[in-house]
Amino acid sequence: MARVHGAEFLKDSPLGIVVCADPEKSDVWVEDSSIASIFIQLASESIGLRSCWIQIRERMHNETVKSEEYVSEVLGIPSGLRVISILSVGYPDETKPPHRKEELQHEKVHLNRYGKYYATIPT
Repeated sequence: MARVHGAEFLKDSPLGIVVCADPEKSDVWVEDSSIASIFIQLASESIGLRSCWIQIRERMHNETVKSEEYVSEVLGIPSGLRVISILSVGYPDETKPPHRKEELQHEKVHLNRYGKYYATIPT
């Protein structure tokens, strides 16, 4: 596959999984295919692989062609199916350390009501 904006690393990936859905079969196709994408990522992680979500839906391949149109044409995906993502899957090149507790943005987490910040709740 040629270039999908923001997905240059896909060319070196041993596996790319294109996640599609049929809007005629489900009015919640965006949600369903997003959940499927996440499950693929979790399954990959569970067997020691890593993955990266490449957003296709609502993105542009270039100034005039949508990423979804480009991917569908290159791969021969039927016109009734919609492409939501491509998952790049493989063995990690590096392992990054987790964020330190002090770096976490607890102020973005609310408890039971917006404005009742999780960070202010006594532990």
